[in-house]
Amino acid sequence: MFHVKLKMKLYKQVKEILELVYSGSNLNLVMDQYKGIEDEPRLKYLVYGVIRYNFALEYLIRKLSKHPNDKVQTILFIGIFELWFSNKPNYAVVNDLVEFTKESFENPKIASFVNAILRSFQRDKESLLSELNKDYSTKFNLPNWFIDKLKISDKPNYLSIISGLSYHPAFGIRVNQRKIKLVDYVSKLVNANIEYELINNKLVLSEACAIEKLPGFFDGEVSVQDIGAQYVVDILTRNNVSPKFVLDACSAPGGKACQILENYDCDLLAVDIAHERLAKVKQNLDRLNLSAQLIVGDATNQKWNKDHQMFDLVIADVPCSATGTIKRNPDIKLTRKLSDIDNFVMQQREIINNLWSNVSNDGYLMYITCSVLHDENQDNVTWIKANLANSILIEELQILPSLHNDGLFYALIKKHNG
Repeated sequence: MFHVKLKMKLYKQVKEILELVYSGSNLNLVMDQYKGIEDEPRLKYLVYGVIRYNFALEYLIRKLSKHPNDKVQTILFIGIFELWFSNKPNYAVVNDLVEFTKESFENPKIASFVNAILRSFQRDKESLLSELNKDYSTKFNLPNWFIDKLKISDKPNYLSIISGLSYHPAFGIRVNQRKIKLVDYVSKLVNANIEYELINNKLVLSEACAIEKLPGFFDGEVSVQDIGAQYVVDILTRNNVSPKFVLDACSAPGGKACQILENYDCDLLAVDIAHERLAKVKQNLDRLNLSAQLIVGDATNQKWNKDHQMFDLVIADVPCSATGTIKRNPDIKLTRKLSDIDNFVMQQREIINNLWSNVSNDGYLMYITCSVLHDENQDNVTWIKANLANSILIEELQILPSLHNDGLFYALIKKHNG
């Protein structure tokens, strides 16, 4: 009886989370409220799984029911996902979800409806799943507006992008070169029997690893960071840039600030819009035994810069659609809309225009997004060249999402008055 109650409680929590996300709540913030609960791994597996396969699940329900019941759509999502991917026996999935439906609704017809739909999927699973490949939205589980936009703006790469976003997120790690050489840290991974790949001198673990099992994590030797987000130093090195005074705007959670401080002897000011966001930056700095000045401020204005400070490197990791991180943040494909993109672009240009005044002569601005959309990336570089006085594009790098990394964009802009 206790085991049954535990299963019903888990389904209730999964249903609550999914319904919050489907109503517009941020998945990460909602999941934070369930940290440390009983059977948390199973909870995350179901929640993230259903959201990742949302568009396919919607299609399957439409095919299985002539008269869908919106009240039980979330339950059907959970059930079909489990029948599709879980190792749990099919009969147990159906029985448990029917019992959960009975607990959730007084009307017995609703439980009968759930039973019928799940058994129909179980019976016709192979033919139904084969239909998913007929449409890119159901094959890659992405909204049509996003696919259509990529097809128009980046036709040569759009298939690579949407397929790259269909992988599970990779587990990248960044080695703190101040504490340990890459080759020596690799030896630690080998000794710990942790499999890895080395890609452009960046480490990706073959499987996710709990941080307490990651060698040297609590000694500040290594940080968890997608390798696509680790190209700041590569770009600076290629262009012989050794910054001494750095502004990291929109800094949280601080991965790029920490990477800069791990590789350069410099003074760094981290600015972000809220205390709780800067607290994450401080937490990462403290673990790595790094120091920086932290100021709460809005990157769209200069109110935080009372001393009129200038910097030879300004990092503008701007708010964006985050479409390059969909596999890590799958709720983006549910909550993001086409109309959001223009709003992001306006905000990005406001931030760039404001921060340009903080770049010293012969200094640099590094513009970064975790987007794969031209509007926020290449189009903004075109705007920068046309609108920022004395701006020279030094390097532009679009990293496409893949098995090993998220999708990110970098542009290094120099300010030169003569």
